[in-house]
Amino acid sequence: MKVSIAGFKELSLIDVHGHTSFTLWFCGCNLLCPFCHNWRLTINDPGVCREEDVDEIISMLSISSPLIEYLHITGGEPLLQLEPLMDLYVKSKSVGVLNSLNTNLTMPAQLEVLLSRNLIEHLATDLKVPFPEMSGLGSLSEHQWTQFMQSLSILKKYRVVVELRIPVAKSITLKYLHNYLSKVSDAIHSLWEVYVVVNPLIGAPMLSPRNPAWAEQHCNPSASEVEEVAKVVKEVLGVKVYTKKWW
Repeated sequence: MKVSIAGFKELSLIDVHGHTSFTLWFCGCNLLCPFCHNWRLTINDPGVCREEDVDEIISMLSISSPLIEYLHITGGEPLLQLEPLMDLYVKSKSVGVLNSLNTNLTMPAQLEVLLSRNLIEHLATDLKVPFPEMSGLGSLSEHQWTQFMQSLSILKKYRVVVELRIPVAKSITLKYLHNYLSKVSDAIHSLWEVYVVVNPLIGAPMLSPRNPAWAEQHCNPSASEVEEVAKVVKEVLGVKVYTKKWW
């Protein structure tokens, strides 16, 4: 079986918080996040994306398996390629690694297919605050937000570790944070295990986001702003919070 990917990293120390992973980037996405630095793979740019055989990927995963804990599949949105995603997760079990998925949680039906087959042990997702702007969909984002909330509700039924990431956009995130945390609080507290990673958004010159003008205005928030986001999250959700730093 073939899958459209942009590449992989045999040993990553940053993609699953506190754990090692073999990280694989799937192509394609259903969102248009202005801060996304993987945007070329999200539009299936032929200069970035290529077809790869699932069995070849598993062979490379097997070589890395003594050093890694997770096969971490990210993107883009991996659930857009559900069949090869499932094939990879099934075959990774024979290699002896755990499975991790980074998803935007806007495809609940596809997510439950994986969960119902016990194919993932760890899931990472962004809480994009505010969702209309951070998803890049504006007034068209209502359906995707409903799907996000539905996916959180589905996750409550399964024993999966959830890494809730909060991307911090300068002068935006704090303004709407309390409102969004109140929307997800009940669902978050019903999850089997969850922790939060606060991520300051990084722009040029280190990365090349989809929307350079937006990134110039809202990326690279100050340390104090990022720390305030972490403080609010801890106060409202009462879960373990980790903060990544770019400064």
